[in-house]
Amino acid sequence: MSLLAAIRPDAWNLPLFLHILGAMTLVGGLALAATALGGAWRSGEATAARLGYRALLLAALPGWVVMRGSAQWLLDEQGLEDSEVAWIEIGFVTSEPLLLVLVGATVLAGLAARREPDRARSLGRVATVLVGLLLAAYVVTVWAMTTKPV
Repeated sequence: MSLLAAIRPDAWNLPLFLHILGAMTLVGGLALAATALGGAWRSGEATAARLGYRALLLAALPGWVVMRGSAQWLLDEQGLEDSEVAWIEIGFVTSEPLLLVLVGATVLAGLAARREPDRARSLGRVATVLVGLLLAAYVVTVWAMTTKPV
């Protein structure tokens, strides 16, 4: 007979829920920011740049904090702190260093939302490219977390 489902302890439910909620908020905030900043790139509207900045500041950054904090909590609950599993390593590689890129994109988007149109356009374009790279990296991470490659 084959195993139909694995049952996890109830102690893992809250940190797992918070981890997934944080990751969804992070990726959703990045998707909104990429859309808004991309629209600001094409049209030059300050309102779109401000929306992109707010999406990064109020959704993506808090989502990262919740995702990363609950990931560590979940690792502690499962006793996997010292394991070298591929999907956990991918999570660490994309979460820790890319926080600096996320903060940089947020700062650039904030400056783009407050500057004169010519300067704002170039800052907004750099922020858009950074957000696109972040979004691609986190989509790969979501794939790794769901498929759990060996």
